Amino acid sequence: MKTQDIIDPDFKQKPVILIKDEEKLLIMNNPNYYPILMSLREGHKTVKEIEEDYAKFIIKDLKKQGIKDEKKIKEMVSKKKRSDKSLYRYIQHLIDAGFVALVGKRIAMEKSMTEKLFARTAKFFFVESYYEKMICANQNCIESLAQLLGIIYNVPQPNKSDLKQFISLMNSSSKKITSMLFNEKSEEFVQMVDSLSLDEVTAVIQTLSIIDLANNSKKFDKLLRNIEN
Repeated sequence: MKTQDIIDPDFKQKPVILIKDEEKLLIMNNPNYYPILMSLREGHKTVKEIEEDYAKFIIKDLKKQGIKDEKKIKEMVSKKKRSDKSLYRYIQHLIDAGFVALVGKRIAMEKSMTEKLFARTAKFFFVESYYEKMICANQNCIESLAQLLGIIYNVPQPNKSDLKQFISLMNSSSKKITSMLFNEKSEEFVQMVDSLSLDEVTAVIQTLSIIDLANNSKKFDKLLRNIEN
């Protein structure tokens, strides 16, 4: 069937949106909404297309859990898949939360039918405090780190003030990289990681932060000397 997609010319998808609100964080992790957001990462879609992707996501997730029996998978997909009415309701919740927008319509030329088209408001959604979650900087962590470094390198426990300085530098590197990628370089960032999974994007950001930290190794050379074996 010949179709034509008409997109609102005023709609502009942002490269990255930083999530601050706790309620929005819960929505991002809600198993009912997550498959919809993943589906729309590929571009604007109709509810019918989202419904098809939703079922595929369930199958992929079940196989990831180690479930291989096709009959069992079919039964579980039947239980977990959502009707178009439920999906419309979920999509409206995502629209209200600012994750999704109604961006146009798809016209079936031969039947004069139209379907609504939906899209993500951003290519990527990241938690604003993302870099902080990568590093454990409380006193309990520092104490454990000192003990573990002593065991691993068979040396006396390193000075905790040196560890605190190192963690502060890690924090600065992570904040610097994420700030640059999510703000000043967001357009280039999205283009370069567009084909990666979210786990791969996270790994790339973490690796860049480590490289930036290594580039400042002179600032924590005292700690490194203390754990030399």
